[in-house]
Amino acid sequence: MKAALWLSAWMGLSVVPSTAPTTVGREPPDGTAPAGSGAAAAPRKAPGTEPQTALKALEMSRAAVKAAPDDARRREAESRLKDAEAHFQAARYADALHKADEAWALLNPPQPSNFTVEVDHDGGTTTVTHRQGPPVTVEAQHATRVLARGESVRVQQGTVLPEPPGAPQPTQPADKARLTLKPAAGAGGGGLLGPVTLAWNPVAGATRYEVEVVAEGVEEGAAPAPVRTVLAARQWTLPALPAGRYRWTVTAVSPEQGRSLPSQTRRFELAADSLELNVKVKDGWQK
Repeated sequence: MKAALWLSAWMGLSVVPSTAPTTVGREPPDGTAPAGSGAAAAPRKAPGTEPQTALKALEMSRAAVKAAPDDARRREAESRLKDAEAHFQAARYADALHKADEAWALLNPPQPSNFTVEVDHDGGTTTVTHRQGPPVTVEAQHATRVLARGESVRVQQGTVLPEPPGAPQPTQPADKARLTLKPAAGAGGGGLLGPVTLAWNPVAGATRYEVEVVAEGVEEGAAPAPVRTVLAARQWTLPALPAGRYRWTVTAVSPEQGRSLPSQTRRFELAADSLELNVKVKDGWQK
């Protein structure tokens, strides 16, 4: 994460978990807790500390000490808290805040980051690649981009993040189409239907597409889990599915621009093709 922090200073770009509000890997300027620490925010460190600020720091540190297990770290925190209270009684509020902050930090050490990014700098261009962990948010010049694992974004110094690609436009099957199909070959006699091919228009700059199909109206106990795939083609033939209603979306992914919004939701219904039997009886054929 050191490269990401250097980058923040170089071009105002930061990389954080998408659910976290602060820069990862260093304490924010206002002294709040590192993202993911699971603890309350640390006291604000401000010059010209007022009594209320120091008192709040003392309260937070007392609570942290009270909740900590009885070990060497707690005893050291208690010692620093005692110093902080002495400074407060002597109206040395900045010193009181500093010692209270030390006590709090002893009991709330920074947690290791649970994600990994790579930052490559080439002249005036910087590429951020998300390698592992939950989605992260990249921010530059007040514009943001969410990266999933394996995705990257390239930023030119002094510019904002590139606009994301446009959302794909589904073309096949028609919205709310009712598809009457025979059981798919090799479906094992389970009444699964297919094939069904989903298609969409290409998106400029996109190198792959993420498709998700979700069952909406399938008989109880027969609903399959959502079906997802990532592919470079602009169509996808689904695996055999039970009869019922489904919805689907497709998202474009560009190595330069990131992810698009999902397409408009399309729906379709799968129905089994009824088998007509002709039975020969004494007086002729009967359906």
